[in-house]
Amino acid sequence: MVKYLMITAIACVLLSCVEDQASRAIGAEPNADISDASESHRAGDTGSILDIDQQPGGSDGEGLADQESADLSIDASPTFEEAGVDDSGSSVPPPHDAEIVSDTSVVQANLTPGLFAEYFAQYRTPVLQRIELAIDHQWGEGQPHPSVPADFFAARWTGFIQVPEDGEYTFWVISDDGVRVWVGGQQIIDAWRFQAPQRYQSSQRLARGLSEVRVEYMERNRGAVLRFGWSSAGVEARLLGADDLLTNGESAGLPSPRVPYINPILGQNCPDPGVTHDAETGEFYAICTGGPFIIWRSADLVFWQNSGRVVFPEGKPDWAENGRRNWAPEIHRVSNRWVIYYTTVNGDDILSIGAAFSDSPIGPYQDLGQPLVEHPMGVIDAHYFLDDDGRHYLTYKIDGNATGQPTPILMRELEPDGLSFVEGSEAVELLRNDPNTWEGGVVEAQWLVKRNGQYYLFYSGNVYDHRYRTGVAKAGRVTGPYVKHGAPILGNNQRWVGPGHGSIVRVRDQDIFVYHAWPANQRGTHEQEAGRHILADRIRWDGDWPSMSDGTPSITQQPPFP
Repeated sequence: MVKYLMITAIACVLLSCVEDQASRAIGAEPNADISDASESHRAGDTGSILDIDQQPGGSDGEGLADQESADLSIDASPTFEEAGVDDSGSSVPPPHDAEIVSDTSVVQANLTPGLFAEYFAQYRTPVLQRIELAIDHQWGEGQPHPSVPADFFAARWTGFIQVPEDGEYTFWVISDDGVRVWVGGQQIIDAWRFQAPQRYQSSQRLARGLSEVRVEYMERNRGAVLRFGWSSAGVEARLLGADDLLTNGESAGLPSPRVPYINPILGQNCPDPGVTHDAETGEFYAICTGGPFIIWRSADLVFWQNSGRVVFPEGKPDWAENGRRNWAPEIHRVSNRWVIYYTTVNGDDILSIGAAFSDSPIGPYQDLGQPLVEHPMGVIDAHYFLDDDGRHYLTYKIDGNATGQPTPILMRELEPDGLSFVEGSEAVELLRNDPNTWEGGVVEAQWLVKRNGQYYLFYSGNVYDHRYRTGVAKAGRVTGPYVKHGAPILGNNQRWVGPGHGSIVRVRDQDIFVYHAWPANQRGTHEQEAGRHILADRIRWDGDWPSMSDGTPSITQQPPFP
């Protein structure tokens, strides 16, 4: 026999008990223990929640709503509907039979009080689903739930609002960070950005009955707040609660919210990033200068994780004298496998280029067993290019600057397997440093793309500290001659210095430059101990020459990658 228990906003202990018995994180065992919700919420969270069993699983601008300074002390606690208690003693919300009127459709459904909530770790991975009786969260710096991280998460609430009578209703939110709201299928609030607590409101004329509602939220770091309420001529300003909200207890089936990013995308030392995109899986992979070449992976180009794999478990290829100068790796899809081109020293301790290959981007890799390119002055910074006609090329830099000589960038045609050169082919010079310009004694770190019938050779110049820059040259043929742009297309600003040595990743017809830069110090030079972090910026092709950001690394919120 079903009994009923009245739940109010004051009954926080009872709600915690409900969560303790019913909460399920995605991927948890059906009978897995979940900690008491009072321990999982951040200090000050007054949100009321009924958790359910889990199944594994915009735009940036001023927004559509009015903005005010946030007042976190609003006294508008919701009153909650009854929750049933079944014979086993578990508290569950009672079903609510209703006729849903949404636009022109009429659907019969069994509904329960609250909204269906979905949480996404790192904005992408679904980790928790549950029913929440209100959106009234002041998480501070804690976690919404043990399965949800305190920072870098997104959430979505979907369901219906019970509109008591025809009229104009004002919806408001207080949010830190971003929020957007849809009512009746129309977006009425768009504050999709990282921000301190702000209040937004927007008015919408609604008919009596049920109206669809969707709220999306993103949290970057530090404090976190989200509160959602309404008012009208007949409704006193207050939070929306269980008397106002209904859900069918099911996900809307939408993908995770796409979230902006702010540089850096990897805030630790990882110089000379060689980055690739696996079009088949959608995954991104990166390898940086140093050590055994750790392989990093990412689902979105923003959040990176150590894959636990390296290219050289022994720290170097067998033919190398040592592994102290393992530099500038790049990873490419070459024909039907993955090839990593890298720099190390040969048996005479002279910088040389090698190659290793694998059927998987995370290995294991088999080395070629000998240098692919050698030169008496040393050779570094190998880059692979596949032309439209199916011909394969390798470009590299002669390390003349180490002996006070020029640093030409050369190109030579490869066999289709990318592991040897076409018999009879010869190296052709593409570019050479001009010591009377910003390049100083070095041009290096080249990356070649073809756009709009032209070949564009991105490269870096000068000493690899705060004086480093990124330039570009172009040609009508792959072998040149190449004409330099002149001034760098990416230089320093107050936050980042020495931007360069990057990879160009193409995703859905959009080019993204993924590169390293030093955090700037107060003198405008580089912070040596911080190392070179990984940044990413879009390349624009809206003129004769490519451009990025304002000519320096972006330091503000950027739209999500495609």
